[in-house]
Amino acid sequence: MSKAHRIQIEEAIVGRAKEEMMRQEELQPMYDWIEENYGDEAGEEGSEEWEQAVQAFESYCVRQQQREYESYLQDELEWYIDSQSQIGMFSTQMQSISELLNVQVYNETQFSLLVMLHSHAVASVESYLASTFIHKVTNSDDLIRKLVETDPVLSKMTFTLKEIYEKHKNLKLTVATHLRGLIFHNLKKVKPMFKDVLECDFGDISWLFEAVKIRHHCVHRAGRDKDGNRVNISVDSIKKLVENSSDLVRAVEARVSQISESESKLF
Repeated sequence: MSKAHRIQIEEAIVGRAKEEMMRQEELQPMYDWIEENYGDEAGEEGSEEWEQAVQAFESYCVRQQQREYESYLQDELEWYIDSQSQIGMFSTQMQSISELLNVQVYNETQFSLLVMLHSHAVASVESYLASTFIHKVTNSDDLIRKLVETDPVLSKMTFTLKEIYEKHKNLKLTVATHLRGLIFHNLKKVKPMFKDVLECDFGDISWLFEAVKIRHHCVHRAGRDKDGNRVNISVDSIKKLVENSSDLVRAVEARVSQISESESKLF
């Protein structure tokens, strides 16, 4: 056997040993869980008892992931309910977009930047509308009632007496969960919700409908339409989008402030 051949064999053996070591490290949490929960009843690897223990571990992992996801959602919903920084975040985002428009880049780099800034501007409006609506509604019994009366899904929900008691204890989370489940860039849903519940009429927002449509191309095709053509965005178009978005948000803020003042006079 030549020296080169021997070296190849040794390298192959070392490589397999490393792979096995990595596999063992990845599987160690499973081994530990099975040992803790099954002990000797798990049998030997490859046995029927062992396979049942492995399936139980996999089910356990799925439940853990689900619990972690639900915990994450609850934390996010509680942030919507408690946070009052919606307008501050929106203003910061618009300021950042305006400043980034002044960065000197050219050709493809500039187009990529515009694609990202357009998407960010639309996302900022969506985030503001969602967080503002959820925060305002979930912190007002009157607005929750108006939402229940006007929302086609909530108004048709039926509960047992037990469920009514449980839901009432967590009414804010129940409403916030429903609202979060809505697609907030679906303006056909969002616009009437603001009007029916907050009595806030967006007026003509055809510019936002168009911006959302363009954002779809930006996100899914890096700024090109189905035919491969660049979407029509520019420094000026994004400046106008920032201006229109800011005007809309100021109008919403004015209406939200009126509601807050009216509520405060009741106490």
